[in-house]
Amino acid sequence: MSVGAGPTDPRGRDPEANDPEVAAVLEGRDQIQLDDDMVAEATVAATATARHESLLVRVRKMPVAMRVKLALSGNKEARQVLAHDSVKLVQSCVLRNPRFTLEEALVMSKNRSLAGELLRTIADQRDWVRNYSIRLALVQNPKTPLQVALGLLNGIQDRDMRILAKSRNVPSVLQSQAKRNILRRDGGGGGG
Repeated sequence: MSVGAGPTDPRGRDPEANDPEVAAVLEGRDQIQLDDDMVAEATVAATATARHESLLVRVRKMPVAMRVKLALSGNKEARQVLAHDSVKLVQSCVLRNPRFTLEEALVMSKNRSLAGELLRTIADQRDWVRNYSIRLALVQNPKTPLQVALGLLNGIQDRDMRILAKSRNVPSVLQSQAKRNILRRDGGGGGG
């Protein structure tokens, strides 16, 4: 099992998704045991920082199947580490963790190295996109698929719309649409 990200298979999926051990984890029939400190929420913040380094090292040594299981059931500290994993499948499993919070969704929405399909997954969650900060972060993230960003653009406030219209960090199509939205809002619907 490879720890790093490999090329995707011809169907566009990670080769790790075809791994029988990973499939067993995703179907809930695995026998993998995770350490309690990776699954239970930390109670003392001071020890969390000290354990973070060792957690990062421990996670990097794990096979993909074990990282998938940890992403699905791990605590906040483990989810933070796995949200930056090189395997997209692991990152997508972090999003499926039942303890995944709005705060974590916001951090991932701002992550410019996150794959577009994961940003689309965040955008598809209505509870998350209702949060204005997440919506704005998705629109501002150049990796967000264009259709998704354009769909979220109408929910952006005028002040932020003006910033987007001038931003060179977003696709030109999105920048142009932001300019049109400003003109329409200012002009009462004309010129759009």
